[in-house]
Amino acid sequence: MKSIKDIPWECGKGWWPMIEKIASAIDSFNAAHPDSPVEVTQIKQKFGGLRIYHYNAPEDIRQLIDEAIEASWQTCERCGSMVGVTTDHKGFRFTLCPDCRSENNPRVLLKHRIVIRRKRTINC
Repeated sequence: MKSIKDIPWECGKGWWPMIEKIASAIDSFNAAHPDSPVEVTQIKQKFGGLRIYHYNAPEDIRQLIDEAIEASWQTCERCGSMVGVTTDHKGFRFTLCPDCRSENNPRVLLKHRIVIRRKRTINC
């Protein structure tokens, strides 16, 4: 059985303290209940919010996960700040504070248009 700390956390470091709290609770639960462990399959950012996909979690751990997901909407994914956090940025969904948002440029503007032409083949 993998620990939650063994799967990749596909989100910014600002949310890691919330995930570490959940990981500790799950590891403690799994140590006490080896016959019915909680399994976490994925941790990621999706549409600007934290997602934690899990199986077999008891109510108290589900509550911790729900609280972390709710808190992610008010916590900067990069630095963990809770000041001035917003969720949208130029068509991409990131939950960032104003300082991290000003450093973030998700789209790269092309200076030249690239055209790739396929060579035509004639079948006889």
